Amino acid sequence: MRLDGNFQPAQRVSPEKPCPMSLRIRAYAPTDEDAVLQLFRSNLEPYFVPEEEEELRHFLRQQVEVEGLPYFVAEQDGWSGPVAAGGYALNNPHAVLTWGMVERSLHRRGIGKEFTRHRIRECRRAYPDRGIEVKTSQLTEDFYAGLGFRTLSVEPDKFGPGLHQVHMLLEEA
Repeated sequence: MRLDGNFQPAQRVSPEKPCPMSLRIRAYAPTDEDAVLQLFRSNLEPYFVPEEEEELRHFLRQQVEVEGLPYFVAEQDGWSGPVAAGGYALNNPHAVLTWGMVERSLHRRGIGKEFTRHRIRECRRAYPDRGIEVKTSQLTEDFYAGLGFRTLSVEPDKFGPGLHQVHMLLEEA
C-alpha cells in the first residue's frame, strides 16, 4: 500500500494472466492512471486520506512508469475499468506489497483476496527467498492476517487521525 525505502525493479510481468472469478490481471499501463486514482478515491475515508493521492500519483508516474516497479490492474467482466490495483517491490531485506486497493463497492466479494494472492505469487517468483511486508491500516489488518501475514508493529495515527499504520510480514515460503 504505502511505501518506505529505496526499491529495486523486478523483472517485467507478462501482459495478462487469468485469475479465478473472471478477473483478468495485467500489467499497469500509463493510460490506467485515472482509473487507479478513481479506485483510490472510492476508498477515501476510511481506508485512505486525501493527502495520499499525490503520493500515489508520484508513485505511478515515477516508480512504476519510469523505474519499472511491477504494478497490476485487475479487470472483471461486466465492469468498466479496473476493479483492483496493486504491485510489489524489493525493500531490503524483504519484498513489499505496494498500493493495493479494490473498488470499494466490490469489497467483500473475494476480489481482494484473489488479487492479493496473485501479487504474492508474482512477488515470490521475483524474490523467492524473501519475506513480504505490507504497511496497511488497522482497517485491513485482519484481511492480511487471513492471508498469513503477522503484525510487527502499529504506529498510531501515522496515515491520519484514527488511521494507524500496521506493519505486517508474510514469512518467506
